[in-house]
Amino acid sequence: MKFIKLIGLISLICFTFFYTEKIISVSINQDQIMINLKEIENDYKIEPINAIINEDTIVPGKTGKELDLDNSYKEMKKIGYFEKSLLVYKTIYPEISIYNNYNKYIISGNTSNKNVSLIYIINNDKTIDNVLNIISNKNTTISFFIDSSYLNNNIDILNKLKDYEIYNYGNSGIYTKDNLIITNNIINNKTNNSSLYCLFLTKNEESLNTCANNKMLSITPSISGNYNNIKNNIKNGSIINITNTKELPNIIDYIKNKGYNIVSLSNNIKE
Repeated sequence: MKFIKLIGLISLICFTFFYTEKIISVSINQDQIMINLKEIENDYKIEPINAIINEDTIVPGKTGKELDLDNSYKEMKKIGYFEKSLLVYKTIYPEISIYNNYNKYIISGNTSNKNVSLIYIINNDKTIDNVLNIISNKNTTISFFIDSSYLNNNIDILNKLKDYEIYNYGNSGIYTKDNLIITNNIINNKTNNSSLYCLFLTKNEESLNTCANNKMLSITPSISGNYNNIKNNIKNGSIINITNTKELPNIIDYIKNKGYNIVSLSNNIKE
């Protein structure tokens, strides 16, 4: 008998919770704020765009967004009326993304944005001061890939680069498990960014798989060469490997005069 009473009590509590939840839900859906939110829900939805895969290469897609009805309602309920400035969004991720295809080479940023990024490989200290002076004077940015052998003997150079993105170039572009552990730890602990990318001037399946197993994205420059090569091949999303620092001022001026935004590598490939 006691067991039956206990079951009955539990059932009554569950029903009460369910009924209360139902009443609250009905009440919210009948609230004018929620009605207004549902009326504009489709107008504010942006569908994600899948990344484009071609054999072993990939071009990033774009995330979408949709209204977060519950949190938008909560924010507006605090002031008691519908207010568009308080809209809250949820991110919609593409089904095909660079983040579920680590075994592909990223060859460009998203081509729907008029952004490009400059990258520069550091394997000695002969040109770095000149490069830093140029990008400072031109008010622009470069993302650096630093050779692990050089970094191990010149860790203090990271202090010069702290205002820019710094990534691991492996041992002359060859990546091993030990290299990633050691060099990434140095970069992660002594800079303002995490070492998330590997760089390949030529494809290397073994190193690609090593980077993929460590959840690192692999980058292959869209353009690698001199001023004329860049001039003839630049387009939305280009990842440009600077090989001639003497031409860097003219390269930056040309890119900006053509209306491109020079952004960091992470911003260029951001979905």
